[in-house]
Amino acid sequence: MTIAYRAATVITDVLADTAVHDAVVLIEADRIAWVGPADRAPISAHVETVDLGDRVLLPGLMDAHVHLAFDASGDPVESMLARDEPARLESMRRSARQLVESGVTFARDLGSPRGLSARIRDEIRDGTTPGPRLMVAGRPLTRPSGHCWFMGNEVDGPGRARDAVREELDAGADLIKVMVTGGRMTAGTDPLRFEIPETTLAAIVDEAHHHGVTVAAHALSTAGVRAAVTARVDTIEHGTFISPQGGDGFDTALVRELADAGIAVCPTLGVVGAHAHPIPLEIRGGWIAGLHAAGVPILAGTDSGIPRHPHVGGVVDGLKGLLAAGLSTRQALAAATEAGMRAAGLPMAGAVKPGYLADVIAVDEDPRSDVEALLEPPVVIAAGRIVKDTTGEAGA
Repeated sequence: MTIAYRAATVITDVLADTAVHDAVVLIEADRIAWVGPADRAPISAHVETVDLGDRVLLPGLMDAHVHLAFDASGDPVESMLARDEPARLESMRRSARQLVESGVTFARDLGSPRGLSARIRDEIRDGTTPGPRLMVAGRPLTRPSGHCWFMGNEVDGPGRARDAVREELDAGADLIKVMVTGGRMTAGTDPLRFEIPETTLAAIVDEAHHHGVTVAAHALSTAGVRAAVTARVDTIEHGTFISPQGGDGFDTALVRELADAGIAVCPTLGVVGAHAHPIPLEIRGGWIAGLHAAGVPILAGTDSGIPRHPHVGGVVDGLKGLLAAGLSTRQALAAATEAGMRAAGLPMAGAVKPGYLADVIAVDEDPRSDVEALLEPPVVIAAGRIVKDTTGEAGA
């Protein structure tokens, strides 16, 4: 079935800042078939037309770092562990719906109990659960009693690490997550040091790449980022340059190495809750600005699910974090659309172009002027399916 969506403005490419006014987008199944001026649209008699009026149609957004198994409560770990598996799955379905209804049409779930995120991904693909396209990491690989051990796959050497990679892939993972440093949500771990030995980390990356999948590395310190870069992971999560003394450890030589290796960074920087981080927003923003200036690909992501990081509307807070770091609105939006999606491993997405995935949203104002226009989008179309329509038009 082909549907023609007409809108006052269609932003076709965020990074190039191209748009078509009084435009039509033709969607066939889960792909964009045509986009252009309404008076040239190849609309035949059997094509349904939906008029979105004065609204702006643009690519759906990416959140490159989410945890569907966490509910953003004061203690999401305790909440998750208190649920049995059916209750965990139901909570994850609710989180997936919240994400997609917030305009997130692609997300990477970077840590959940064994096999659960893959089940949610498959339900979304089948159309039985509303949600964004998902790439899932399954259980994060961590040292014994390391960060997120309570839902992780513990490794204690290169051989065990290779086995763990294969176990997660067998359970349906699309990529591998490794906890290079400790984390603030797991007692007894050290966020300032890398906790996976060099040989073990190298084995994880080698085994994952052998199977054709990428590695996302949790790294909360300069030492952790350096270890991840040395191992040639594919993305670095959080990527905070905290020194061994707990201060500013930004390393320009390391950043150049990051850029030369083409390793992307997902800063997970938001404005809400930034005061709770040990490093001030101004310093963290300066790190992101330095990464961006050096040519390091930046992925928009929020760490949604942890405390103060809700799945509802968190993507806009993440964009505000990038703006606070000095990125322009266009650059921040690009990190959440085509440029970010490509760096995260999803090609032919994040733009409104023929052949691209039919993941689009409609909003009342142009977000290139104010990203808050992205809050509560009235229309969300994911994989060519209408998953949200508060206008009464898109579902007509």
